[in-house]
Amino acid sequence: MITKQALGNTLFGMADILRGKVEDYKAYLLTLLFFKRLSDNYNWESNNKVAEAELQYGTLNDKQIQKILAKAHDFIIPEGHFWSDVRNAPLDKKNDKLNKAVNEIADANPVLKGVINTVRWNEPAPDGSGGKKLSPEVVSLLINYLDAVDLSNKNASVDILGDAYEYLIKKFADENKGGTTAGQFYTPQEVVDIMVRYLKPQKGSEVYDPTCGSGGFLINAAKYCKANFGTQKAVRLYGQEDTWNTWAIARINMILHGMDGKIEKGDTIKDPKFTEEDNDLAIKQFDLVMANFPFSQENWWKNGEPKKDKKGKIVNKKDGSPQLVYTGKEDFADPFERFNYGLPPFSNGDFAFIQHIIASLKPDGKAGIVCPQGVLFRGQPEKTEEEDGQNRKADDEYLIRRGLLQGPVDANGEFTNNTNIIDAIVVLPGNLFYGTTIPGSILFINKKKPEHRKDKVLMVYAAKEGWALEEPNMNILMPHDMLRISTILESWGDIDIAQRWITEQKERLYGIIQEDLDFKLAEIFQEFDTDILRLSEKLLNVQGKMAAIEKQGKKLTKTQTNLITKAKKALTDLENQKQEAEDIVYAMAEKERQGILDVEVELITMLKDSELRKRYFAIVDQEELEDNEYNLNIPRYVDTFEPEEEIDLEEAIEEFKLKTENEDNLENSLKILLNNISN
Repeated sequence: MITKQALGNTLFGMADILRGKVEDYKAYLLTLLFFKRLSDNYNWESNNKVAEAELQYGTLNDKQIQKILAKAHDFIIPEGHFWSDVRNAPLDKKNDKLNKAVNEIADANPVLKGVINTVRWNEPAPDGSGGKKLSPEVVSLLINYLDAVDLSNKNASVDILGDAYEYLIKKFADENKGGTTAGQFYTPQEVVDIMVRYLKPQKGSEVYDPTCGSGGFLINAAKYCKANFGTQKAVRLYGQEDTWNTWAIARINMILHGMDGKIEKGDTIKDPKFTEEDNDLAIKQFDLVMANFPFSQENWWKNGEPKKDKKGKIVNKKDGSPQLVYTGKEDFADPFERFNYGLPPFSNGDFAFIQHIIASLKPDGKAGIVCPQGVLFRGQPEKTEEEDGQNRKADDEYLIRRGLLQGPVDANGEFTNNTNIIDAIVVLPGNLFYGTTIPGSILFINKKKPEHRKDKVLMVYAAKEGWALEEPNMNILMPHDMLRISTILESWGDIDIAQRWITEQKERLYGIIQEDLDFKLAEIFQEFDTDILRLSEKLLNVQGKMAAIEKQGKKLTKTQTNLITKAKKALTDLENQKQEAEDIVYAMAEKERQGILDVEVELITMLKDSELRKRYFAIVDQEELEDNEYNLNIPRYVDTFEPEEEIDLEEAIEEFKLKTENEDNLENSLKILLNNISN
């Protein structure tokens, strides 16, 4: 069987063929991969089912075989539209044959409509030349490249194929770190892991992601259940995604992982797809919700209109987009009745998504929400003239946040349900998410908090310097960073729980480090080994020719000797480069393993020291929240000040004296030198 490392690198190698030739080339590659998988597996399913039946019943006749084959397949592939049919099509018919094949498969399998046929393979070139947007030569090259890999269950299980697909998605996101596209479909795996392990999906749980992107939260919830309950189908998965290509990626992701997730297409706020069967206006509720919604989405209700000046000219913002004005706030009513804590400003959708998520939770449901840190402190409380010399009404966002901590109020300002549903808050390192530099946080919601935490909120400050690996375009949480954050969340300050948790997680995190090492070694293999083999063959060829000359009793010329020397040097240099690359990744892996051990010591030391704890987290009660006017800005509760390095004063004085003496000696030497010159 192929390894996921080898398959992942093979698939990403195909990206080099497409890069720069079409926009959003990942859609071309991922749908082609999906078509190959369906076709390969169709043939494998046929052979496998017949073999199983013959093993049980003996030799079968044609009629019996046809009856078995009629029920053998997860998806129908119409005759003449298999991968081999496209591969064997003439070059000038290749695009049309591929386009027709994926559309015929979509027609035969309604569940694949808009999934396998997202790309128009026969789209005309925009220059009017009569050619294709993607040339037949490129399509043929892609098909030949992928044709060598068997993607059936015989060679690539759903785990291997699904993990390789996710690896490919991450690679696409990494390529677009600074752009906006990556953030639409990918949440860093490390953040997903922390959230899933704190929420702990249970057997039979219904898990929902209202802005699911490529489906990472849902996939990882299922993987968690497979590890803990033996099957990934222990949970039911639901997701909604508004961007068409991203929705298709999520659907493919589910199928390749062998999961039955229900992924719907549409705008979650304006057109939520998951409602109760007997009431289209009642939001369906789930056990768990996990989401990374679009940060600070403007015009979330689509009721904004461009602002115009007195001359009727549209007023633009600094980025060139029009300023918007919003109407209808007074008459607004959400038909799905989700905004029980207050109507968010139309210019910022953060609390619209948060309230949709809360409305989507069962009475004992939990949620993990990635959101901008602004939701923790934006908005101001009401102030009277006696308090600060001004009359100011409370902002909408302040009222919503207060409601999450204190309970919603009715039109008269009376509490309808005095409940704090915020369980924990994690402030994350900056520049951690794709496509945005807005600082992020995780908001954990629990509608039925345990009694001893009912009026408390755990606040974790994970944005400390050094708590993420800094890279040019973005920061990355390393395994030891994940351990640090998850341990503080899990333990809530209890050192015994922390020690048990660390013991449980260490081996799993070592596994993540090893898996990452295996991927990097596979990449190094792919980068160097073909050239090493070529240079080895070249050296053998040169040595063979020189040996033949010497066998004839002739002496090698200097030029001929140099040929061998150069060939050896080229091979040795490349082998050394490969070894250096391997040494680097091995050293990085070892550093990460040591990092886990260091964090273990750091956390236990911290939990034993009440003063040190204050720099990591705080458990805040309702009274303190009220004193801070429900502002959840972490520095109000956690000591985020980075202490300066302590200096030994006596040592510093001695060092200063030594430097002063050296300066005096240098000055005297300079004077003597100048006197000698002048004399």
